Amino acid sequence: MLEKVAGKVERYGNVFLTVDRNECFYLTGFHSSFGVVIVSGDRQGFFFTDKRYIEEAKNRVKRFSVLEWKGFDSLKEFLGEKILVVDSDRIKLSVFNQLSERFSVVQIKNFLKEFRMVKSEREIYSISRAVATAEQALKDVLHLLKPGITEYQFRKALVERFFHYGSEEAFETIVASGKGSAIPHWKTSDKEVKEGDVVIIDFGAVFNGYVSDITRTFLVGNASSEIKEIYDVVLEAQLTGIKSIKAGISCEKVDKIVRDFISAKGYGEYFVHGTGHGIGVEVHEYPVLNPRSDDILTERAVVTVEPGIYIPEIGGVRIEDDVLVGKDEGYSLITLQK
Repeated sequence: MLEKVAGKVERYGNVFLTVDRNECFYLTGFHSSFGVVIVSGDRQGFFFTDKRYIEEAKNRVKRFSVLEWKGFDSLKEFLGEKILVVDSDRIKLSVFNQLSERFSVVQIKNFLKEFRMVKSEREIYSISRAVATAEQALKDVLHLLKPGITEYQFRKALVERFFHYGSEEAFETIVASGKGSAIPHWKTSDKEVKEGDVVIIDFGAVFNGYVSDITRTFLVGNASSEIKEIYDVVLEAQLTGIKSIKAGISCEKVDKIVRDFISAKGYGEYFVHGTGHGIGVEVHEYPVLNPRSDDILTERAVVTVEPGIYIPEIGGVRIEDDVLVGKDEGYSLITLQK
């Protein structure tokens, strides 16, 4: 990866610099709350961090020289008159201003996008393990999902199983019941699950710094016929979307296939978000599957396929799988029953 990034750096400047925590981890494999990564066009990598992390970083970071951070003036002495490339979407204004006072700076949006979209075998393995951990955690606690339990209580039980398996939440788990399920990003509350409720659970775990992102919808007891119909439409739309996944197809087209299916069933106005997004070291990465996307699916990308229908005062349904993009088809990494 160092060589690939360095090859792109050569086209725009002398060095690529990032202070973004997720990008620093992606490049070095080392998590810290502070770090500066530099990749030069001559295939050298440097990781600067402070005294809290320096010794651990020296033991764990490979292929990057680990140096103690001593401020922007010291960085200027180290780099001299180099031209810096930074990602305009991943740098704070205060840091950008400090760099601009000392260097010539070129801004390139989404500089690492093409690399992060295509997953290595190690990354696919880590995502698959994050999927397996999340799935097992849900299986362990699903028997608790019955009338009387609160959304908070169920979320707590689920997250505790993540920790049991040596993991953690990839993001704030959503448990949305009843009318709350009609709000895509419902804030889990102390509301009790009731007989006949629809319950959306949006959750994910972490393995080796990589995440999973799964949604399942459950009908508790005797749900209404309308909710059951919506569930069937969302499920068929999701399976149709997964079937359309392959290298070379545009993300806009995948979204249109799913969206047209839901619209044909009369629920188009209630599908209020994109069909999916990439996952990796972050829960939301490129590519993006929505009507405005200009991304093209590449082999070995991992994306979510997560259509939903949300009807106010009635409820909602969302079903989400993590899908590995193959040359001619997509492969769901999820085994949970739908």
